[in-house]
Amino acid sequence: MKRTLIIYCPVNPRTLNQDRQDDLDVTGPEENFRWILVEGNDTPTQQGHGSLKDLPFADEALVLLPTADVRLIRTKVPMISGKKLDALLPTLTESFLLDQRTPLRYQLLPPSPGAKGVDRTVAITSDSWMNWLEDQLALLPVRMLTLIPDCLVLDEPDDSGKPREFLVTHGAERYVIACREGEDWGAGWVEANDTRAELAPLYPAATCREFDWSWLVARTQAWMARKLPINLIQKRPAKKKDTRNPDKPIARWSAKMEWMHWRKPLHLAGIAFAIYIAGSAINLGLIAMSNWRWQSTIAEVARQQLGASDKNSANAIRALIQQTTRTIHAQGNTIPSDFVPIVAKLQVLLDDYPAGLLQNVDYRSSNGVTFTLRSGISTPDAAKLLQRARDLQMALVIANGTNTYRILPFAGLNVEMP
Repeated sequence: MKRTLIIYCPVNPRTLNQDRQDDLDVTGPEENFRWILVEGNDTPTQQGHGSLKDLPFADEALVLLPTADVRLIRTKVPMISGKKLDALLPTLTESFLLDQRTPLRYQLLPPSPGAKGVDRTVAITSDSWMNWLEDQLALLPVRMLTLIPDCLVLDEPDDSGKPREFLVTHGAERYVIACREGEDWGAGWVEANDTRAELAPLYPAATCREFDWSWLVARTQAWMARKLPINLIQKRPAKKKDTRNPDKPIARWSAKMEWMHWRKPLHLAGIAFAIYIAGSAINLGLIAMSNWRWQSTIAEVARQQLGASDKNSANAIRALIQQTTRTIHAQGNTIPSDFVPIVAKLQVLLDDYPAGLLQNVDYRSSNGVTFTLRSGISTPDAAKLLQRARDLQMALVIANGTNTYRILPFAGLNVEMP
C-alpha cells in the first residue's frame, strides 16, 4: 500500500513582515510545518505540527508552498534554453516584481497542455528561503519529493461556471490568501485583516476555504493522480547524515572538508609536481651533458698538447698536469698545489688567532695540507673557522676530524697572497 506524506510549509517570516527593511530572510520557523500521512487513497493515519525530524517513512511526499512565497508570472518566453534562458528570465519578469532586495531564484515551469509553446509560467522564489526549505526537506525519509504552490490544489477557474476558490490561512496575526488563475499559475498575498468579507462583493460565487486536512487530502491526491510535471525542487536534496555521538559533547566549531572541494586543487598540485620533476630531470640532464662536453674538450686539448691520441680522457688530463707541473718547477716557479702556496693560505686563515695555535702540519701534493690545532680556550669553533675560510674565498677548506682540517691545493685562488 502506497504511503504518501503531505506537508504544508510555513510562510516566509519576511513575507509576513513586509515592512521590515532587512536584505536577507530571517531564520525559518522550523517548528511550524504541518504534515499528514496518508495510506492508500484517502486514509490518513498520522498527522502533526512541528519540525520535520523523525517523520514516518513514505513512498512519496507532496510539499505545499504558500503561494505568497512564490511569484507565478504568465508571460511569453522565447524558445531558447540553457544559459541564454537563465540570463533572459530576470529581464522578462523584471517589470512584474516590486521587491528585489533578496537574491531570487527563477524557474520555468513546463508548458501547459494545449497552450502555445511561448506561453509559459515563470516561478520566482527567494533563493535564501528556498535553500532553507531544502535543508529542512533533506530530513524526509521519502523516495520521491515534489514541491508545488498551494494554489494548485484549488479548482481551476474555467468557463463552466465553477465557483472561484480562495485558500485562507491564518497565522502569526496575518491572513495568507491564495487563489488559482489557470492551469499552472495563481496568486498569493498577505493581509493584516480577514478579507473574506471584502472578497464576497467582488466574487459573489467564490468559496473561501480554511486550511483543513479534511478536504485538502482529497485535493492533493487528485493533483498527484494527474502527475503534472511541476516541481519547484529540480533535484532531490542530499540526505543529511547525523553521525554525532549523543554521549559526546557537541563542539562549537569543527572543520568540514568535502572531498569534492579538494579534487581540483589536488589535481593541479599533482600536475605542478609532475612538471617540477620533469623540469628538474631535464635540467640535470643538460648539466650532465654540459659537464661531459667540457671534460671531452679538456681531454681533447690535453691529447693535442701531449701528441698522444691513444690515451683516454683521465690519463691524458693527468699526464698533461704532470708535464705542466714539471715545466713550471723547472722554471723555478710554484703551482697552487705546492707546499709554500698552501702554507701561505694557512697563514692567512690563522692570522686572526693567537700564535702557537698550530700543532701539526702534514703535506701531500695530491691532497694539500692537513693541519691540527691545539685544544684550549682560544681554539676556534669548527663552524666559525670554516665560515672565515668562506669569507676569505677558500671554499676548499674542509673539516677532517676534531680540530683537524684540510686545505686542498686550489683553495683560495681568488685571494691575494702576501
